[in-house]
Amino acid sequence: MGFNILLPIRVFQATFSIVIIGLSGFVAHWYNTNTAYLPPSPISFLLFCGVYSFLSVLYLGLVCKLFPKTSNPYAVLSLEITNLLFWFAGFASLSVFLSKLLFCRGSVCGAARADVGIATCLFVSWLVTVALLARDAIRSGGFEGFKNQVGFLRHRRSGSGSHHRSPSMGSTVGMSAKHPMPLPTAMTMKKEGGYSQVSLA
Repeated sequence: MGFNILLPIRVFQATFSIVIIGLSGFVAHWYNTNTAYLPPSPISFLLFCGVYSFLSVLYLGLVCKLFPKTSNPYAVLSLEITNLLFWFAGFASLSVFLSKLLFCRGSVCGAARADVGIATCLFVSWLVTVALLARDAIRSGGFEGFKNQVGFLRHRRSGSGSHHRSPSMGSTVGMSAKHPMPLPTAMTMKKEGGYSQVSLA
């Protein structure tokens, strides 16, 4: 059994999402208790990103593995892409905010700068998982193969097939799901006194 590279990446994403929640919560708490202003919007957004990312990893890493029938390919793809975009927007917006400050020092500023660095690493990690997902999808036949990769099972109704009347022979022709070619099931032969049906096995 080969090494699953996604496992350490998921552990990294979950661990540092919790770290982001702690750092952003620390900065937001300082603003709420020591100033008359609300926490900066980039800090609040990174706090949201940390919670969203942690819940996403729980779904992608646990639910999809333990309960594969509940895994939905559209949900997996949406979580991967939204986390990638959220972390990019998060570290970019906080970087711009910190660059516009007249001065930045102390533990609060250090926590905010650490937020930027960790958010950048998380953005790269989600970029890697999206790339791995795209690679597996291409190797397994596009989006149909991607559905199978994430454990999404499609159930098709199996019927007897569609039947149509052949205009030339007057025979009933059946289409089988296992046989792409038409299968003759019965043929009507004309006799002098009427019609008789000859069955073909």
